[in-house]
Amino acid sequence: MLAAQGFDWACIDMEHSPISPTLMAEMVAAVASSGTCVPIVRVPSQAPEWLRWALDAGAHGIIVPRVETPDEMRNITSLCSYPPLGKRSIGAPFAAHPFGIRGPRAIHEYMEAVSGNVLVIPQIESIEGAANLKAILAVGGMDAVFVGPYNLSASVRASQEHIQDVFGAIEKAAKDENMPIGIYAATGEVAWNKMKDGYTLLVAACDVDCLASSASENLERAKGEASRQYR
Repeated sequence: MLAAQGFDWACIDMEHSPISPTLMAEMVAAVASSGTCVPIVRVPSQAPEWLRWALDAGAHGIIVPRVETPDEMRNITSLCSYPPLGKRSIGAPFAAHPFGIRGPRAIHEYMEAVSGNVLVIPQIESIEGAANLKAILAVGGMDAVFVGPYNLSASVRASQEHIQDVFGAIEKAAKDENMPIGIYAATGEVAWNKMKDGYTLLVAACDVDCLASSASENLERAKGEASRQYR
């Protein structure tokens, strides 16, 4: 339902939600069925099985949390590409479907069309990752950088000015490499302001927040109407 509201992409968050691989695969298929919204999975860790499950479910891309070194980035990009480009395991009968590929040769067509083209997005959310970002970007094989603002701020543990300096350094490093940069934005207004700062991969709404705010708003309206009616 949310995927059909005009969003360009949906982040299926396995890092901070108790989503099983089975439910994740169903959500990937549901988002892809909209025909207009791209399913991207934020995996819970860099462990190979999580990357494999997300990609084999047909995710168009993955966000990988807490990337801090070039070696970690190198391993991630390798796990996301089939040989000879990488070491992704072969055997994903359902991966082709969310890409609209059907028929008896679907898996072969998927491997030919998609290998090396799924979106690989490291999440920078620590002072170590921020300090090593230039070296991480030099590895190549990624399509954007995603900033985890809350964990990054906690990692810095410094004054607001210092935090902003770290954010600025990340933005500059990405800009210097012509690398798209994204971030979680709590509201549409925050997302708009971040867009003006050069961010283009934005989480502009959260399903839980949308549900809660809509329910609260309608409850308050109902209470208001009832109050006026029986006053």
